[in-house]
Amino acid sequence: MTLAPRYLRGVVAGVCVAPALALAQPASAPAGPAEAGKLTVEAQAARTMQGRNLAASCAVCHGTDGKPPADSPIPLLAGRQQAELVELMFNFKNGKRSGTVMPQIAKGYSDAQILAMAAWFADQK
Repeated sequence: MTLAPRYLRGVVAGVCVAPALALAQPASAPAGPAEAGKLTVEAQAARTMQGRNLAASCAVCHGTDGKPPADSPIPLLAGRQQAELVELMFNFKNGKRSGTVMPQIAKGYSDAQILAMAAWFADQK
């Protein structure tokens, strides 16, 4: 047997198998909150855990689960609309909103991380 037929067999097999592999692999997880309804239960749980884990650092100022003490000047995050929280964080991140600490903190998060945290805080009641 020569190398040419062996090589061609691999190419033909790869061409025939590649479309089947593409169909067998799951599609990547949707990127935005509008697509959240299309996530699997496991992906939704992972996204919730990511938001909770990221939001844990906010507890120092904003209180556990985004609920600061009643007499605190720090704003409540729990139960606020996700879109409102995202807009606030993006405004801090992009310099459209001033603050003492939040602009620097917001710059440390990716857009996806901000979306995850905002979704988690919005779910807190």
